[in-house]
Amino acid sequence: MQNKYIMIHKNLILIIVLILNFSTLSAQNGVSVKLIPVEVELSNVIAPQFPGGEAELYKFLESNIRYPYLLVKIDMEGDLDIKFNIDKNGVVHDVEIMRGFDPVADDEVIRVVKAMPRWIPASVSGQPVKMEQKLTVSFKADEDLKKRAKEQRKKETNDNFYIGSLIINETGASEINTGEVAPDVISQSDTLLNRSPQFPGGKDALEAYLKSNLKYPKRAIQMGIEGRVIYNILISEQGEISRIGLFKGIFRDCNEEAFYLIKKMPKWIPGLKDGKPTPMEVMLPIPFVLPK
Repeated sequence: MQNKYIMIHKNLILIIVLILNFSTLSAQNGVSVKLIPVEVELSNVIAPQFPGGEAELYKFLESNIRYPYLLVKIDMEGDLDIKFNIDKNGVVHDVEIMRGFDPVADDEVIRVVKAMPRWIPASVSGQPVKMEQKLTVSFKADEDLKKRAKEQRKKETNDNFYIGSLIINETGASEINTGEVAPDVISQSDTLLNRSPQFPGGKDALEAYLKSNLKYPKRAIQMGIEGRVIYNILISEQGEISRIGLFKGIFRDCNEEAFYLIKKMPKWIPGLKDGKPTPMEVMLPIPFVLPK
């Protein structure tokens, strides 16, 4: 009897250690994942299973999905919902964001979901079938993550990076290009003869302009809405903003405020191609962050 209690005690300690390690892992990355239950009407249906079960699925995703520094920098937290199909062979297909958080975070989650190993496929009466799965992924930056972000920033050349190291890398054409929605519009490949358009004074001046001129819409504050409004703007060869197109909105009032901010901007320093001023597009995010 005493040996039985000792064995139970050891097992409990092991379970507690595993839970603590798992919790620490997700806390370090600031990412947590939860499967959205899928309703199955037939009793002879067995849902698909990640190798090792649900806990291993969470461990895989939470240890590989990285928090974009751009979002940590502006204290942006949020959730996204993603869906995908597991085919008859257990392969992941048709990955799609149902409810987005931010394009940079959305792309990072898509990258990791596409890189998942084969699942055990769903089955009906013992025959493998394709079945859809859904996940909620949450991004929450605690003080430890923010501290590590600041330390990592010292080693980076710009803000276009993720917290942590790249463990897995999706192969294929959907590799992430973080520069697409980056707030600093100067590319690392800029040279004296070829460069992207620049806000007068550079990135710091652009951030100062947004901070001093942005008026947070009252309705957005009351409704607890925050996020990044992203516009695709065209800078002419004279440095004028000749086109403003909404790439991603969060709320009508915020979208309009961001639009007016861009309309009131001074002339930019035009982009250069082969040393000549050339019209170029810029992806410009305008962050709306609620006071903490």
